[in-house]
Amino acid sequence: MFYGNAGYIKVPQDDVWKPDLTLKNGFTKLTELGSSVIYVDVQSTGNVSWYPFEVFESKCEIDITYFPFDRQACQLIFVAWSTKDLSIEVKLGGEGVVLLDYADDNAEWTIVSTSASQYSSDLVPKVTFTLNLQRNAGFYVTNIIVPVILLGILNFFTFVLPADSGEKMGYSITVFLAFTVFLTIVSSELPKTSGSMLGYYLIFQLGMGIFVVCATAIELRLHHKKSPVPNSIRQIIKWHCKFKGVEVCKTGNCKANRNEVETLDEERMSEDDINWIDVTSLLDFILFWFSFALNLIVTTAIISILASK
Repeated sequence: MFYGNAGYIKVPQDDVWKPDLTLKNGFTKLTELGSSVIYVDVQSTGNVSWYPFEVFESKCEIDITYFPFDRQACQLIFVAWSTKDLSIEVKLGGEGVVLLDYADDNAEWTIVSTSASQYSSDLVPKVTFTLNLQRNAGFYVTNIIVPVILLGILNFFTFVLPADSGEKMGYSITVFLAFTVFLTIVSSELPKTSGSMLGYYLIFQLGMGIFVVCATAIELRLHHKKSPVPNSIRQIIKWHCKFKGVEVCKTGNCKANRNEVETLDEERMSEDDINWIDVTSLLDFILFWFSFALNLIVTTAIISILASK
């Protein structure tokens, strides 16, 4: 029946009975849905319409294995908290999660898809809304991944510098310090929990920096050594010389085998000419290509795994 031609009236929500719906996995304290400033529509037929509004802070489990190319599934679980006998039936709307009002773009996350479900557990009606989020990786690629790769390239170029230049040790320490300072600056942007592949890659690059500094110190020690080179190392040097097309002849036989007119490009050397400088040159050659290959393999593998996710 109509009273004064009024089809409905508005009543504060606290003046009528309503289900105590609440967000079960909220980040803050457990609070009832709605507010005292919200009104309900009481129809002349007895139906009551309630449109609560709330800004939620929820928590969800995060898997940062593939950070910063990770996807996360966050759930909003609503329950009728004090109901234990299913006397209240909570149903999903026909439209599920509506994102029409989601006008403010987030710089870090993009909502990929949504879903909704309803079920009853322990005689408590529940409705679950799931938001599938994709992290925007552009910031992390530009400001973390690319600089780390470039510092890694500078790292193994230490072995290109000759030991006599006097800058080999200083260069390796400078690159290592630059890497550690860079990690200190960007540490606030990295996940605070362990387990990400990017974190393992940063540890790998840090380990490579320590390896280069230690290898450079050992090389400089060998470079200024005055004792004779052991025969086993001489054999390795001779093999390396053959690889470069330089003939190593026995002591006293080089002059007899040379042409009368010597060119500027010497293609022969005596075994007595092999010293520790040749050893460190060989070490530079081996360590450069070893570091280059290892860095390339690990970097390609990490980026491929992260990008595929």
